[in-house]
Amino acid sequence: MEPDQISHIKEAFYRVDKARSRAAGGAGLGLSICERIAQLHHAELTFDSRCGEGTIVKLCFPQE
Repeated sequence: MEPDQISHIKEAFYRVDKARSRAAGGAGLGLSICERIAQLHHAELTFDSRCGEGTIVKLCFPQE
């Protein structure tokens, strides 16, 4: 993904692939919900993406 896409992927209803419709699958809520769950657990959800290579997703919980 491009850096500008990464900055928006946790927003509700955002889709990276603009050609996809709701009928084709997804409402763009998944990562928004995941972000909220992470916040409730004081965790951090981060993404690192390189075009053509892939995306790394990290969910880090604080040590207690």
